[in-house]
Amino acid sequence: MQALVLAAGWATRLGTLTGGRPKHLLPIGSRTALDFVVDRLGAVPSMDHVSVITHDVGCPAFIDWSVSRTSAPTVSILSDGTTSVENRLGSIGDMAFFIREADPNDDLIIVAGDNVFDFDLTPLARATQKNIVVGLYDVESYELASRYGIVAIDANNRITSFVEKPEHPKSTLAAVAIYGFPRDKLVVIQDYLNAGGSPDQSGALIEWLHTREHIVGHVFDGRWIDIGGVDEYHRAIQEFGS
Repeated sequence: MQALVLAAGWATRLGTLTGGRPKHLLPIGSRTALDFVVDRLGAVPSMDHVSVITHDVGCPAFIDWSVSRTSAPTVSILSDGTTSVENRLGSIGDMAFFIREADPNDDLIIVAGDNVFDFDLTPLARATQKNIVVGLYDVESYELASRYGIVAIDANNRITSFVEKPEHPKSTLAAVAIYGFPRDKLVVIQDYLNAGGSPDQSGALIEWLHTREHIVGHVFDGRWIDIGGVDEYHRAIQEFGS
């Protein structure tokens, strides 16, 4: 199994807080946000390699970060060749770029690099051997649910609906930008783009795909924060920085 960490965002909502650094490399205690993601991926027994995709501007900082790591797993850094917000590929565009360039030929876990969490990814990795899997987290509030991509699942955990930031959520299960794709299903990402799908929002892929493929939702237990803005970053420091 391999993993891809999406880290080509420009952190526009964090303003000057980043000091020009990629938000994925912001400190949270003695580690960075990206360390949390890669460490959890490295804890999956079947994980062979982790790739981090970023843009040309951030690439040197990510290379320095990867060189400084001394713990498993092995990590490689890949630039998608973009240089600004205006010519970014988008999260789904980066997925497709990686698959074309790296040709992983392996089951693949894809994680947004601004997730900070402490739950085990091994059950999702096992489920990925048979199905496309979407990581879910119960935000336990319909008010909070309106801020996320929200799914509904049936008794067999199959995803039956996906709505981005719904005004009236059907559930409190949020998609957390952690996905598992069996190797023979990686082609669906390019299929989505070929059909005219937006390359920007990873949730749009799931919205399109769940009506065409059997997609399983895996609900995680533990702590999870999506570092989208300043408030979430400070909350991550409080909860994970010790």
